[in-house]
Amino acid sequence: MPRWGIQLSFLFIFILCFLQTKYSSTQSFQNIFLKYDPLVFIITSIVSSTLLISFLFSFSLIIISLLFGRIFCGYICPLGTFIDIFDLILHKKNKFFSNLLKNTKYFLFLFLIVNSIFGISLVYLFDPIVISERFFNLTLYPLHKSNDIFIGLVSLIIVLALSFIDTRFWCRNFCPLGGLFALLSKLSLFKFSFIKDCRKCKICKNVCPTGAIDTENSSIDAGECISCFRCQNECNLGLIKYKKSLLSSPFNLERRAFMTSVGASIITIPLLKYISPKISIKLIRPPGALPETDFLKTCIRCAKCMKICPTKGLQPTLMEAGINGMLTPMLVSRIGGCEKDCTGCGKICPTSAIRNLSQEEKTYAKIGTAVIDEKRCIAWAEQKTCLICDEACPYNAIDSVARTIDNISLLRPTVRKDICMGCGICESRCPVKGDSAIQIFSIGEERRKYGSYITKEKSLLKKPENTFENSPENIPSGFITQ
Repeated sequence: MPRWGIQLSFLFIFILCFLQTKYSSTQSFQNIFLKYDPLVFIITSIVSSTLLISFLFSFSLIIISLLFGRIFCGYICPLGTFIDIFDLILHKKNKFFSNLLKNTKYFLFLFLIVNSIFGISLVYLFDPIVISERFFNLTLYPLHKSNDIFIGLVSLIIVLALSFIDTRFWCRNFCPLGGLFALLSKLSLFKFSFIKDCRKCKICKNVCPTGAIDTENSSIDAGECISCFRCQNECNLGLIKYKKSLLSSPFNLERRAFMTSVGASIITIPLLKYISPKISIKLIRPPGALPETDFLKTCIRCAKCMKICPTKGLQPTLMEAGINGMLTPMLVSRIGGCEKDCTGCGKICPTSAIRNLSQEEKTYAKIGTAVIDEKRCIAWAEQKTCLICDEACPYNAIDSVARTIDNISLLRPTVRKDICMGCGICESRCPVKGDSAIQIFSIGEERRKYGSYITKEKSLLKKPENTFENSPENIPSGFITQ
């Protein structure tokens, strides 16, 4: 019971971080689980060739593993707690054949390392914290599109379905973060061990959720043990103790499996890096997003930016950004535009794939350009007055200009492409049914890895005297200008 209490306490903290990931929140601890994730730190630092200073806290878990073993897996990991609850519901009993795959987690860890060296980050597919974050942010807090629920749920379903095979099947065989902690735990200072020869009753082996105990040889694999204390509590003779031990657990890694892991990386790299469909011109990244190559390397697809977006305009991509860009955020302006004063996505992004811009600098970060389809626009095609996009634009980038068509003179909207930032508010407000008559395309987008978006030229364009309202020569006759 004490272990369940600790697990549920950390799960409560995880849920609290999820609930505080919102636009109005002033808290700063929402990323604490990701910040303490050494797998995300290692892979993202390698793939981006940048040391993520904010992730240095993750070294504390590395030190804990070297001292006490896989404490994270047994007590802290939210996905591990979900699996334990699911196993409890299923009343699964340990099946001993499942440990035949236990080395797979080490090779998945190596697979991620090799891919990251060549500029491909796949940590989002296997990291348990990222999987948990994506489940909460896309499924428990669903966005506009129905497939978002499925996207967030699919990884969790796969992980939990493995429990039908055996208890903690994902943790003992496929989790690369667990593989990292297992490697460290084999060298841990404190570990479980038999203090006397085992009498082979197999009670401890039957209750062990990760198959770490070998009663025939009276040994416990510290790399597999998650320190749940069930073996010690169940042993009637008190033969198992958690104590200081300088002996390391043996490493049994096959050379063939090692080469398979490297070979899989060699196949995956060109598939993800070069065999991708043409990037959609409707792919609009949030303001402050790094240049596309760097963005794909750094984004871990945790969906926190989508959760915090007040208009829910940020949505996960499917194939809009290619295979390597799946599940990354894109602005779907028809659902919701990018509010001028919101900088939430940059603040919440744990890996700085979206830069944390100030409110002022964010207004200079051009993410696209609005384009009016005159064949569908009410003012242009139907000869009716409609200036909703002009009224909605927070940047004064849409002018209402008098134009005569078929002897009908009306104010009709036109886009100032030099001022438009591509925020998409106009597209979200357009009253035309179906696709909007004004849409945002990635024309003229500006992506910077370093430096300021604010330039002298942009500042001059934003001056009041350069707006349409202050240009008397452009105002139709009959308007008072003085």
